[in-house]
Amino acid sequence: MVLIKKYLFLCAGWLAVSLAFIGAFLPLLPTVPFALLALYCFSVSSPSFQHWLLHHPLFGSSLRRIKSGQGLSRKEKIRILLITWLSIGATVTLVLTDWRGQSLLMVIVCIETWVIWRMPTFPAPTAEL
Repeated sequence: MVLIKKYLFLCAGWLAVSLAFIGAFLPLLPTVPFALLALYCFSVSSPSFQHWLLHHPLFGSSLRRIKSGQGLSRKEKIRILLITWLSIGATVTLVLTDWRGQSLLMVIVCIETWVIWRMPTFPAPTAEL
């Protein structure tokens, strides 16, 4: 049973990594939530994959700061929320016609906004004179 749980978390982790990679280049998909999900899944199933993800050039620095409790920089938060609101707003306005689907997406984007803003803000490095 433990082995099945490990492999399920490993598969879920790789699925989340795949979605995070797609989300890094496709504005409709959020990157950070999938990267965090992958980090959790790998922490349960494979410490070596967790290490790989924490040191990945695209996701590593942000995930290390989030994991250590330092959070995201203000610039990262603004970029994440701007892209999320624009893509969800365009989907709700231009693609979906059913009010239930529109409402569901608006609830999701509000929850994501709340989660991102509640994260600690990592201070931007100051320029020394």
